[in-house]
Amino acid sequence: MNRKQSAGAVPVILLTGYLGAGKTSLLNHLLRHPDARIGVVVNDFGDLNIDAGLVVGQVDEPFSISGGCICCLDDDTSLEDALTALAKPRLRLDAIIVEASGFAEPLTLARMVTRMGHHRFHLGGVIDVVDATMHAATVDTETAPPMRYAATTLVLVNKLDELPVADRDTAVAAIRERVHQRNPRLLVVGTSFGRLDPALIFDPGSGAERGGDGTRSGDSSTGDESAEPIQAELPIRELIRQAYAEAAQEGIDGEGESVPVHHHAQSVTITASGCAGAGAVLDFLEDLPAGVYRVKGSILVDDRAGRRRYGLQAVGPNVYVSTVASQSTVAPQPTAVPQSRTAPQEESWDSALVVIGESFDEADVRAKLKAALRSDGGANGVERLRHYVRLHS
Repeated sequence: MNRKQSAGAVPVILLTGYLGAGKTSLLNHLLRHPDARIGVVVNDFGDLNIDAGLVVGQVDEPFSISGGCICCLDDDTSLEDALTALAKPRLRLDAIIVEASGFAEPLTLARMVTRMGHHRFHLGGVIDVVDATMHAATVDTETAPPMRYAATTLVLVNKLDELPVADRDTAVAAIRERVHQRNPRLLVVGTSFGRLDPALIFDPGSGAERGGDGTRSGDSSTGDESAEPIQAELPIRELIRQAYAEAAQEGIDGEGESVPVHHHAQSVTITASGCAGAGAVLDFLEDLPAGVYRVKGSILVDDRAGRRRYGLQAVGPNVYVSTVASQSTVAPQPTAVPQSRTAPQEESWDSALVVIGESFDEADVRAKLKAALRSDGGANGVERLRHYVRLHS
């Protein structure tokens, strides 16, 4: 049976970190990705060094929120208005990135986004950028590890290029040890110049399918003249894409400096026929194995009203569930894996999940998810799914 995946809520990724850690470098790197279409919300655009030609989904510039740190504003409607506007289906965004001030509290921001979502957007992760050379002097200054790591889903240890090559692994390991004292499941990745494989944190190009009719953003074959057109990208973006691709091939950053190349995200796809055990799947999503950063896909379950499909997204401890129209789809695409390992597109399946991360035990993940997808259902597991749906309604 062919099934078509319905449009999902847009993931909102929170970008936090101490002043000077490299948030802007990371944001610029993600915006330059040749396939990415990203919306941006910043506290003070005047201080952010982003060429306006790199920002898509906007007529003029990113949404700017002034008046202090986002999480400290008396009125948070400006943030909700910005996210709601960027989540409009016609923009076909892959993700929305909120670049917070250096003093923002990740836990407060995460709660704000979750409360505002209402299935228009959902929390897609909290990335905390730290300076490998200054972390102990600026952020981790107390006996106990900072509380911010309780809400963080990914710590990016940046500026490794400023350390001797022999000291880089030791520096990342020391920060990882401190972070895991607060949050043992948190993924810690080292890099330089803010370089990070975008496929680890979102799906570049996925926004083109977000229209709900299954056509890509540039597909006019539907013949619907009344459909609202997608916001066009600025012409300079094609030049940026070409430059990005060339730089990636040469292992250099945008300014021509040699940088350590961050390895690609790891990905595995698991499919199954028949109804899945909702409870067992949620047990997996609520306690992701070490090295797993996020999971996406959909499962078919026995609901009291009959069989029903639910869309699933998990990033760190954050689980988002939505109902999916009972139409047909192809299995969710694996992320950043060789062509030979792509899930078979012609086979029939009822449930499919893609697991994405770094250095996780692939055999263990496959075994656990296959068992979950084939396990006996149960009213309790389905009720847990419905609870997550209500949580974001």
